[in-house]
Amino acid sequence: MRSTDAHPHRDPVETGGAGGGTGSNGARGREVVEIKGLTKRFGRATVLDDVDLTIEPGEIHALVGQNGSGKSTLIKILSGVYTADAGRISVAGHRLATPVRPADLREHSLAFVHQDLGLVDDLTVVENVRVGQYTPGRLSRKIDWARERRLAEETFARLNAEIPLDARLGALPAGQRAVVAIARAVQGQRPGSGCVVFDESTQSLPRETLPEFYAILRSIARSGTGILIVSHRLEEVMSLADRVTVLRDGAAAATGVAVSDLTEAELSRLILGRELAGGRIAADPGATAGGETPDVAFEAVGVSGRTLQGLDLRVHRGEVIGITGAGDCGLDEVAAIVGGTSSACAGRITVGDAAFEVPVTDAAALHGAGLAVIPQNRMADGLAAEVSAIANLTLPRVRRRGRAFLSRGWQHEEFKEAVATFGITPAEPHAPAAAFSGGNQQKLLLSKWLLNAPRVLVACEPTQAVDVGARLDILRALRAAADAGKAVVICSIEVQDLAVVCDRVVVLRAGRDPVELGGEVTADAITEATYA
Repeated sequence: MRSTDAHPHRDPVETGGAGGGTGSNGARGREVVEIKGLTKRFGRATVLDDVDLTIEPGEIHALVGQNGSGKSTLIKILSGVYTADAGRISVAGHRLATPVRPADLREHSLAFVHQDLGLVDDLTVVENVRVGQYTPGRLSRKIDWARERRLAEETFARLNAEIPLDARLGALPAGQRAVVAIARAVQGQRPGSGCVVFDESTQSLPRETLPEFYAILRSIARSGTGILIVSHRLEEVMSLADRVTVLRDGAAAATGVAVSDLTEAELSRLILGRELAGGRIAADPGATAGGETPDVAFEAVGVSGRTLQGLDLRVHRGEVIGITGAGDCGLDEVAAIVGGTSSACAGRITVGDAAFEVPVTDAAALHGAGLAVIPQNRMADGLAAEVSAIANLTLPRVRRRGRAFLSRGWQHEEFKEAVATFGITPAEPHAPAAAFSGGNQQKLLLSKWLLNAPRVLVACEPTQAVDVGARLDILRALRAAADAGKAVVICSIEVQDLAVVCDRVVVLRAGRDPVELGGEVTADAITEATYA
C-alpha cells in the first residue's frame, strides 16, 4: 500500500487528539469499522488503491484529501452504493459482503449523515426522523404515532436537544435541521455501539451553528460510538478529530495519524503532496496603476428581502468585495436578489449604465448588462448533472456563437482554455458534470461565467465543499478576474477566504446597520464585527 505515516515514531492507531473521543472509560476495544486493502476501478482508472482505515470505539476519525482523491468513492462503497473490486470491510468484527446491504448497515449500526442532510422539507420533524423505521400494527397496518413520537423524543434526549416534533422541517433553522439529520442516523443505535459517518455534513451550516454541532458529535463519541468525519475544513479536523487518514490520488498518504502530532500546515502538505503557498492574494499592482479611481461597475441601493434590510453597496472595477454575516442577516438572499431570481425583495441595482428596479423582472437584460451569478448550489442551480462538461461550460454563449448552425470548434477551444486556466480534471469534454469532483465542478461553473466576460461577477459560497488546493485556485481566479477589470462580489461565511482575497468586507447584522471593513482585512476582525 502506498502509505506513509507522517510520524513514524508513533503507533499509527494511537489516539488522543483534540476531539476528546476517548469513550466513556477512556479505553479502546475492537475496531468498530475495519477497512483493509479497499480497491475500486472504473474502466482503466483506479480511483481507490489498496486503502486501509480503522475506526475505534469512541474516537472521531477524520478522512481528508483533495477533490478526486477517493474519499467519496470510499464512502459510497461503505454505504453500499458501489461494489469494491478488492479488499474487505468489517464492522464490530463481522465481515460485510459488498455491495453492502442496507440490512447489514442497520444490523451493525453503521449510519450516515450526508452533506445535503437528506431531509424532506414538507414533512414534520417526527416524520423525518422515523421515516423508514415505522412499525405498523399487525392487523390494522396503521402507524402508532404515539410510539413514533416517544422514540423520536428519546433520541433527541440522548442528543440533549429539544426540537418541536410537529414542526415542518422546512421551517426550522439550519442548526436544528442538522440535529434532525443526526437524530435519524443514531436512533437505531445502542449507546456506545456502531459508527456514524458525517460526509461533509457541516459544509452548508452557518458558522454560528457549528459549536452545537461539534458538541453533539463529541457527546456521541463519549458514549463509545465511533465517528468518521469527511471534511475539507482543516481547522475543523484539527479541533475535532483524534486521528486522521489522508487520501491522495486514490491511495493513502497517511493512515491513522494522531491529530495532536500535526500542525495545520503539515496536514495541508500531506493532502497536497507539497507546501501550500499561504498569505494574502493581493491585487496586481499593474492592474491598479494610474492613480485614478476606477469606474463604479455595480451599485445596490436600499436592497431588501425577507431578512436582508437596506443594503447599500458600491463596487468599482478591479475590486473584490466580500459580504458575510451570521444568523438571519439576509446573506443567503443577496445573490438571488441581485441575480433576479427572488421576487420577495425591493430596492434598486445598477450594472454599468443599466439600472434595474428590484425585484428584477428581466433577468436576460440583467445578464446582457454584464452581470453573472455563481450560485451556492452548483449542481442544482449552476450545472446540469447529466449533461457533458463542454455543453455546460459553453451554454451561455451558444445562441451568440451558434447563429444558423452550431460549430463545435469554439466549444473545444473554450474547454481547453478552462482546463489550462483552472486545471480542471479529468480533461474529458464529453464526460457528464456529475462525473467530476466537487472542486472541479466548481471550477467548471466559474469558467462557464468568466468566459462570458461579465462586467460584474457575484459568487455565492464559491469555496464550499472544495479541498484546500482547489480553494486557493478559485480565490486566485476571482482575484485575477478583478485584476482584469471586473467587479467581484463574494458572499460567504468563510471568513478566512474573505480575509485572503477581499479589498473590503461588508458584515451584515440582523436588525442593525452593516459594518464595512477595509484595508488589510483579517479573519479575526471579520469575526469580531460579525458577532459584536
